[in-house]
Amino acid sequence: MLGATKDVPAVLSGEMRDTAQLNAFAVYGLEKFLSRHERAQIFRHMPGISSMLPIGGETVWGNSTWAPDDQPDQNVTFGNFISFRNTQNYTSQETRSNLTVGGALPYLWEHTEDWYTHETQKSYSQGIAHTKEEVERNQHIPAKWLNPLETRLPVAPDMKIFCFYGIGKPTERAYFYRPDTEPVLDQHKSKPRVMIDTSVSSADGFVDRGVVMGEGDGTVNLLSSGYMCNKGWNMARYNPGNVSVTTYEMPHEPDRFNPRGGPNTGDHVDILGRSSLNDLILRVVGGKGHLISDNVVSNIKEYAERVKIYDDDDERNPGPSDDGAN
Repeated sequence: MLGATKDVPAVLSGEMRDTAQLNAFAVYGLEKFLSRHERAQIFRHMPGISSMLPIGGETVWGNSTWAPDDQPDQNVTFGNFISFRNTQNYTSQETRSNLTVGGALPYLWEHTEDWYTHETQKSYSQGIAHTKEEVERNQHIPAKWLNPLETRLPVAPDMKIFCFYGIGKPTERAYFYRPDTEPVLDQHKSKPRVMIDTSVSSADGFVDRGVVMGEGDGTVNLLSSGYMCNKGWNMARYNPGNVSVTTYEMPHEPDRFNPRGGPNTGDHVDILGRSSLNDLILRVVGGKGHLISDNVVSNIKEYAERVKIYDDDDERNPGPSDDGAN
């Protein structure tokens, strides 16, 4: 609901964890067949990917010192979404200081083609509406409609929402980057000249070849899947009709020898074959949704309370903002 952080490196440098984990021989073959610059171009032409760029900026995803889903024993905060090492060796055109999610999107706009920036900013919004008045104005702006932090649910008291999503599978949360020194033929299609720094790993698996792992379903982060269901839609400006919201989390418990995870998988795609999910869906369409109770087994409620979005009458609410992405 609040986007997927893995979409940023896809459109920024044509990379993701799957490509970062390849061995040297596989990387050589992939780059010869379809380079990361070409992959980035393909991903930028896929509107579905850009529609899932992370929403909410530092308010949701954290800043340079802190993030709502940071763990007590972490050495690196998730708030540093893109980290550059040895910055003294980089030119100002290649990198800058470490970037939060709120800083990574402007960096993306500045270092990609004008057509991509124009179309993405025209079609989608990643901001936050902090007041009821902002939410109501956004009802008339189509670019805001995909963003649950800028629009509201229908005023339909009899409507019910069921949030079914997987948890417990390591999910891309942040990245280490370095300059891309590989030669390219067309300089106009190769910016920015950065790539995931696959030399960065940690013994505990927290950082895996330049990719910092967090919680989620393998694709969508837990903060994205669970925030609106567990807190956001409890706020009157986002849910003025008091629509009922039921949350049912499904832990990722894959079968050891089943390549698709088996009947208890919580993977982003394979969960469609999960037995308990099919049972829940049949209950809803059969008119027995009221028999489904909340099942929240992750720490999403704790994380959601740390997100700095407040009710209209809360003194911590910053009030109307120009860009809404603070």
